[in-house]
Amino acid sequence: MTATDARPRPRDADSTLLVLAHWEAFVPWLLDHCARWPKAARFSLSLRLENHALDLLELLIVARYQPRQRAGSLRQANLVLERMRFLCRVGRARTFMSARAFTKAMHEIDEAGRMIYGWRRHLRTSGSPRRRSGSRAEVRV
Repeated sequence: MTATDARPRPRDADSTLLVLAHWEAFVPWLLDHCARWPKAARFSLSLRLENHALDLLELLIVARYQPRQRAGSLRQANLVLERMRFLCRVGRARTFMSARAFTKAMHEIDEAGRMIYGWRRHLRTSGSPRRRSGSRAEVRV
């Protein structure tokens, strides 16, 4: 049994891990693709896109393992995804990305965004119910 065999399949894992597994699978493709961009774009646009992809991976790890920072990390993750969308559009407009690569990147980014949105919605609905102050009046004698 290898180390990868001991690991649960993403669909068998906790729902919060799905987005992490999805992004972990997408990042190597994106890094490989950006490495093939022209040298003029590699040290500006490509580097920026790569950094955002890695930043998102870090934010998802923080959100998964640090519950107190979860809401803030997921909010930041949404912003990082939006930046990546714009950078991909610029890369496509400059013809650094083929139509096929652009479609794949946008699909994967969109899918991650939907998963993060679902995670955020789950946090809002499953949060512990708050007590209203003064709901139980104490009688002092």
